[in-house]
Amino acid sequence: MRCYRRRRLAAPLPLHISSESLHISQSKQSVAIMATEREQTTSHGEPAHVIEGHEDNATDIEKRTGVGTHSLAGLEHIKSTTKSTRSDQLSTHAVEPIDGLGVLDDAEATRVYDIESDNSPYPEVRAVVSPTDDESLPVNTLRAWALGVILTMLGSGANQFFSLRYPSVTISSLVAQLISFPAGVLLAKALPVKTVDLGPLGRWCINPDHDFNAKEHALITIMANISFTSAWATDVIQAQVAFYGQKAPAGYQVLMVLTCQMFGLGIAGLASDVLVKPAAMIWPSTLANAALFQTLHSRENDLADGWKVSRLRYFVIVFAAAFVWYWFPGYIFTALSYFTWICWAAPNNVVVNQLFGQVQGLGFFPLTFDWAQVAYNTSPILFPLNAQVNIICGWFFFYAVMPPILYYTNTFYSSYLPISSSNLFDNTGNTYNASRVVVDGTFDPELYSKYSPVFMPTTFASYYGIGFAVLTAGPVYVYLYHGDAIWRAVRGKDKLDVHARLMEKYAAVPKWWYALLTVVVYGLTIACMEHYHVGFPVWGITVALVLVVVFILPVGVVYAITNQNTNYLVVLGQIISGYLIPGKPIVSLAFKFYAFTGVSQAIAFSQDMKLAYYMKVPRRTIFVAQFVACFLGAITQVGVLIWMIGHIDRLCQEDQPDHFTCPQGRANFSASVLWGAVGPMRLFSPGQIYSGYLHMFWIGALCPFITWLMLKRWPNNFFLRNLNWVVFFGGTNNYPPATGINYTSWFAVGALFNWYIKRRKGAWWTKYAYVTSAALDVGLALSGIIIFFTLSYTGVKIDWWGNSVYKNTADGRLTPFKSIPDKGYFGPDTW
Repeated sequence: MRCYRRRRLAAPLPLHISSESLHISQSKQSVAIMATEREQTTSHGEPAHVIEGHEDNATDIEKRTGVGTHSLAGLEHIKSTTKSTRSDQLSTHAVEPIDGLGVLDDAEATRVYDIESDNSPYPEVRAVVSPTDDESLPVNTLRAWALGVILTMLGSGANQFFSLRYPSVTISSLVAQLISFPAGVLLAKALPVKTVDLGPLGRWCINPDHDFNAKEHALITIMANISFTSAWATDVIQAQVAFYGQKAPAGYQVLMVLTCQMFGLGIAGLASDVLVKPAAMIWPSTLANAALFQTLHSRENDLADGWKVSRLRYFVIVFAAAFVWYWFPGYIFTALSYFTWICWAAPNNVVVNQLFGQVQGLGFFPLTFDWAQVAYNTSPILFPLNAQVNIICGWFFFYAVMPPILYYTNTFYSSYLPISSSNLFDNTGNTYNASRVVVDGTFDPELYSKYSPVFMPTTFASYYGIGFAVLTAGPVYVYLYHGDAIWRAVRGKDKLDVHARLMEKYAAVPKWWYALLTVVVYGLTIACMEHYHVGFPVWGITVALVLVVVFILPVGVVYAITNQNTNYLVVLGQIISGYLIPGKPIVSLAFKFYAFTGVSQAIAFSQDMKLAYYMKVPRRTIFVAQFVACFLGAITQVGVLIWMIGHIDRLCQEDQPDHFTCPQGRANFSASVLWGAVGPMRLFSPGQIYSGYLHMFWIGALCPFITWLMLKRWPNNFFLRNLNWVVFFGGTNNYPPATGINYTSWFAVGALFNWYIKRRKGAWWTKYAYVTSAALDVGLALSGIIIFFTLSYTGVKIDWWGNSVYKNTADGRLTPFKSIPDKGYFGPDTW
């Protein structure tokens, strides 16, 4: 790789120009635009169904035609039935984009763009992604790869280390994105622009120039995104070593973690034509990263609804405020986070505490002063309003209405338990002790009959029922509503937006690369399980892979449109393994995580591929970056885990002096006993206590089908067009341990930004909304890390009323509605 100086364009294309110059330079075209708009008032065809998740962004043309510009089919329909509202359509001549970032006045912020425009059809994307590309920017630079590798190993290792501790701390990739900027600028300035001769390896460039650019920054961030999350497979290893007393050789750990993490990369690449290329696959969560890139690398600063402050200055102000403020709800005055003043006023009223409490209650009171509570389900600013409405409606029905009815009627003996918890309980109201029914890793039915059946709190049982509905609703919904669009994308017949067109200049990753990777990972998984005698049969591994293939599109399409993760393969994996491979808890864990992680990793890889599209990073470079980051992250995490097992005394014990109690490993040990040992047949089979929830399978499949048929009859019905059953069912997948406050406050903030501000102050929303989200997240993350290392980890505490008031209530004491009967237990006498 030779050093070169980036050529300077004689007349660089501006990201945006002033409103005055716009009116002057396009005065002739404005008449044509107005005439076109008048035609659109009367020219419309048969309405098509709109992809749920973007209805809240309906523009005037959508309302006039009845077609959503956020639909793959809708964009086609608009193009065929209306004239363009844009003067910068594709032509044989280069045309300057009117408004690269969409930061002008309100009228410009809400203009309509179709799929062939030189800008994205979606205002969310236009707000933070430039529709231009500078091919001369270097990406494969020594500074980018060095920072990417270093941050990958540091971040993945640190997160793995602290994942075994409670309370824990997580270093998010936004932190890596922030700190890599000054580091990249420093390296670019410090390193000499020089080429060195490495003999057989050729001549290599030390530093191409002195400008650290956004593409390099994106490459580093993408490596952090894919590697920072602690590998789920390490939970299996923790359960084996610490709780089952089994040996886990280093080779086994490396192979299991590596194959589990890599399971999704090949699948993501094979599905990229559907999940990445289409414009409708927005992937809203990537827009926070894009906003931060624009904030750090762009110096454009147009007036937005009277606000002149630059994005960078605005980011610094909000970031600093968030950093300072989190010290109060995060450490000094934690009652600001659990702001359940109604419970403080009636600390011994069990019903009041169960309805309004946030520790183990339903959290009905929608007020908190902690961004960590508001953004527990991801920042609400990143969710389209349509998705937020579906989620809050699902929460209201499944967690505000149904649980109190079931709980206070003592259905499933639930009144003897906390109303909301992710723990399992025995018939004395204590947490279920899985070790009492397992001997040498094998379930003992006699011990089980002498101990207790398993009982779930109302919200936890509802979680499984909702999961059953999502598992059937997802495939039915996607293939009914988006089947045609998926088929067009697979055949390459879909029209590309400006970002996909710009990416066509870069060499594509051959599909056989991804196919070969999938086959190799599949083979290594079989070799690992067979060589180390885990007991995971080949057909079981094959079923897990088939589940990934079946669910990647239903989960991926919904996630890409609505920002809602509906990956419930944890539930399905546990049920399938429990029925097909009973009595093998380790196999149950392995099956669950190969299926679940396969989809979750494929989603993560797809998400970063879309971010690469937005930032115009070459596709083959991203393939190598994702592979390297995933490989290094997996190896680093295994190395950290092996070191901890060998050097930390009493690791995973509840009385471990430094609090390395392995909370995730412990939870998965209990899950392996429940599903792999006790088995789902003792909980959900016909005649068992929770068998009624099996009806959710057919209900989930039927609901989207009925709505689809009704839309055939009433295609313009607002309610039917905006109802998304998958999001309605699956939007509450963090409940429990989440409570109502994590949904009500989340919805309030989301509606404020994506409804009130977006409609009234469109230019302000365009310029600052995603920057606000990124600043709040980064401020919270850095503040939390500093609090943890300087105070929590060292045992420094502040004991006062503001840090204990919410704990000294019936909610904080986990008081159930009913007391245990005099006989000492509740429930059936035999089981």
